[in-house]
Parts: sequence; C-alpha cells; structure tokens
Amino acid sequence: MPDGTDPALACSFFSPAGTAWASVHTVADVQPGERVLVTGAAGAVGALTVQIAARAGAEVIGVVGRPAKLPHVPAPAKALLAADLSADAIGGPVDVVVDTVGGPVLRDSLPLVRPRGRVALVGYTAGREFTVDLADFLLADVSLLPVNLMTRGKEVAADTQRLLGDLTSGELTLPVERHRIDGLAEAVARLRSGEAVGKVVLDLG
Repeated sequence: MPDGTDPALACSFFSPAGTAWASVHTVADVQPGERVLVTGAAGAVGALTVQIAARAGAEVIGVVGRPAKLPHVPAPAKALLAADLSADAIGGPVDVVVDTVGGPVLRDSLPLVRPRGRVALVGYTAGREFTVDLADFLLADVSLLPVNLMTRGKEVAADTQRLLGDLTSGELTLPVERHRIDGLAEAVARLRSGEAVGKVVLDLG
C-alpha cells in the first residue's frame, strides 16, 4: 500500500473495487451511452459499480432495498427502491443489469433488460435461488454472466490498484462503517440485518 493509505480502505477496497471493475468492463463490457441498472447500489460493490459505470459513460440507475439507503446511492445515478422497480419507473429498458443481491430482485430486473442485453451476476444476499420460465427467458434473449473475482483477481489487479489512488483522493468513494472491537456484536447485527452501508471494518486501535 502507498504511504498514507487509510488502513480501513487498504483492507477493504480490493474485493469491491475489483468486482465492480470486472462487472462493468470485463464481463458486461459497458459502452458509452448505455443504460445500466445496479442493484444493491448503496453497498460496497454496488456503490463502486455505479461510479465506474458512470465513468464509462453510462446512464446509471441505482436500486436499493430500504428507504434509508436511498441517500447513499452515489451521484449521478437515479436512486430507486426495489419495491418500485418497473419499466415506467426507470424510463424504459436498460442495456445492462449488474445485480449484487440476487433472489427476487434479480427476478424482477430481468424483464427490464432489452433483447441481447447483459446481466452481470455478482451476489446473492437477497436469495441464492430464482426461477425463470425458460420459454420467456429464451424469447427475452438476455445473457446471464457470472462475476467471480476469485477467478479474475489477477486480470483486474492492475486496474483495481489504480482505483485505490482515486479512492484515496476522493474521486471515487467507498462507503465504510467503522466499529471498535467492543462494537463487534453491533457490527455483525448490522451486517445480518442489511442495515450496514458498504464495508464494515473493525478498528483495533
């Protein structure tokens, strides 16, 4: 790590930054002018995905599950509750979905993707399974593309390291909740309930 790097950032940036970069560039290949919908847009991966997709020239819609998380969706994304997700609410089809939560949110996002659009599958905090009608899915002609940082870590390492400079300077932001070691129980409870915003770090200092 470069001298002066915030230790909380140093220990927490690589996974969300690498996953966001791989989702936008390597897997979904987002192009300027495309419309991108990001689920879990207030989380660590989702928030960085919003910012990296916007940098790529995309129009971004950030979806969250709780009203309290709407203010945490980074600009310039349009923030939207998952309960309100519809074609009308987002202004028509999107080219790409980066889904960080899975389950019913993924199911509800699929019909919003244009034919031959792409869905990058990142996480499953909202559910590990979803079902599709194969006839409808084939007619929709949407690609489902898994994002596994464990198999892509080396190929995105250089790009991810460059993002650290932007995170340190504030050009990009990564939400981090800091807890002292005596706040471990609260930190775990916030993670389990979904109330936590971004990464959760225990400060042992």
